[in-house]
Parts: sequence; structure tokens; C-alpha cells
Amino acid sequence: MTTSFTCRICGTTHATKLVVREMMYGTRDTFDYYQCESCQCLQIADIPEDIARYYPANYYSYDQKRKKKRFLRDFTRKHRNLYAIEKKGVLGALLCTLKEPASLFRVYGRLGLTRTSTFLDVGGGDGRHVAELQELGFTNAMAVDPFIAGDVMEDGRLVAKKGTLFDLNEPYDLIAFHHSFEHMHPPRDILEKAHNLLKPGGSVLLRIPTVTSEAFETYGANWSDLDAPRHFYLHSHDSIQLLAEQAGFKVIDLWCDSNAFQFWASEQYAQDIPLNDPRSHTQPPIPPMFTSDQMAQFEAKAQTLNAQMRGDAICVWLKPAR
Repeated sequence: MTTSFTCRICGTTHATKLVVREMMYGTRDTFDYYQCESCQCLQIADIPEDIARYYPANYYSYDQKRKKKRFLRDFTRKHRNLYAIEKKGVLGALLCTLKEPASLFRVYGRLGLTRTSTFLDVGGGDGRHVAELQELGFTNAMAVDPFIAGDVMEDGRLVAKKGTLFDLNEPYDLIAFHHSFEHMHPPRDILEKAHNLLKPGGSVLLRIPTVTSEAFETYGANWSDLDAPRHFYLHSHDSIQLLAEQAGFKVIDLWCDSNAFQFWASEQYAQDIPLNDPRSHTQPPIPPMFTSDQMAQFEAKAQTLNAQMRGDAICVWLKPAR
């Protein structure tokens, strides 16, 4: 049903209402979202004043257990991931043929990240990803997050600072938002601040969910990446490009990097099973909720949709417009 709502991205006053439940923790609190009829951005009507309560201490990015050090595993992973970024080293090349590195490291290589680059992970939780980069030799890497208890140190190095992007003034070569940008308001101000913090030649990487996807069209209010009320903005391909231009950026590239989560979690929500429910696929029931064949089919479908630009998650590479 079309109703009156002013889009915060393009200013259009006609939108479609969607009522969404909180389903990560299963509170089932409901929240009104509106999808703009013009730019297609889906956005929460009212950001809860008590939004911090939806980020409890066990929220996944604040409660990540560090893996115990194992020499052989850590050695092979380091050389494999370094090769994915730098494309240097025979050993790393061989290891990459034996096991594919996490796709994010290839993305960093694509964006030109080096071990001398200054890197900021915005909304990076307790800094687990930054700690991994520091172990690879990217010593100028840091995360910033407003919801962690305090600054996080590891092996004498700062990996995560408690605060927001607006607390920082140092320049960076790469500023990344790994599924954090959709949690932030107002988005244009965030991007403009990131623009101001970039060194000459620097880039911004956004990894966000998108409504330009088969998953959203199929599952609607049960789409797992709605993640109400934590996700304030669920962008379309068009709306994120419009927002980037408003903030002084040009889109260098945009591609899909979704995975099986969009299907199995959405199927759960459609059956009224929250993500952290004992019956969830994230828990160890016997037998599991989905078979290994079903999970393989979900992943294969995700990769097909990515190739068709219909996956429910995108990477957006931005550079300042000149």
C-alpha cells in the first residue's frame, strides 16, 4: 500500500510500508519501514531512542572469540591471504591453489591496499578483523565502534577504538564499512565525513545488504538482512549510487558478494524461528535444520545470483569525484 513518507535519500514523498520484526534475538518487536517509490531505498520510519539495547554484550561483532594460535594453520593462512592481497610469493600462490582465501582479501588487492596503507574499519566491533590484518603486517589498521565497552588492545597494539567516525581526524588510504553502514544515521553525513578523512587517492569500501535482490523480493518482511531495528537503511543499487554522488563520490565499481545466509535464515524467519533460537541452523540440533545438500544448493544459488547482480549483498567501491 502506498503511503506518504519523505525519503531521506531522494526526497520523494511516496513509499510502500513494510512492518518488520526483530528476529536476531527473537524479541519480535515490530518496526515500520518505508520503501521509496523512486530510488527504492527501504528505511526505518523511526530510529529507536534505546537502540543500544538491541546491541547486547553478546552481539556477534562484540563477542568474537579469538582463535588459539596454531603455527601451521596460522602460517599457511597468513601466506595465502597475503598473496590474495599483494599477488607476491610462490608459496602464497601455491597455497591459494590448494584452498581459496576469503574473498575479502582479494577485494583488498583489487582496491590497492598495501602493508603501508592506513586502514580504518568503521563499525568494526572489537577489532577482530583488524587484528587479523595487523598479524599480516598491516600495522596501520584500526577499527572504530561506538558500542564496544572501551578501547581494545592486542599484543600491545590498538585494534579498536571506542567512538564514531566523527571522533577521528587522521587521514586514511582506505575506509571500510563491513556491513556497518546500514546501521548508521544520517548516511550522507557519514559518507561526507569519510570523504574528508581520505588521503589523496584514497577509497571507501561499502559492503551492505541490498533490496535489489531476489531474496528481498521473495521473502519480504522475513528477509534475513532486514535485521530490524539495527539496519536503518537497506539501499537499492540506484539509491546507494545517488547517495554517493550527493556526498562527493563517484562509484568506481559495484558487485554482489552474497552467500547462503540470505536463504536459510530467511526460511527460518518465515517459520518464526529467530536466528539465535535453539532450533536455528546456527545452533547444533541433531538432525540440523538444513541438510548439507540444502546448504550447498543455497550457496550455489547465491553465487548464481551474484553473477546476475541479484544477490542480497553488494560491495561498492567509492573514490572522491574530481
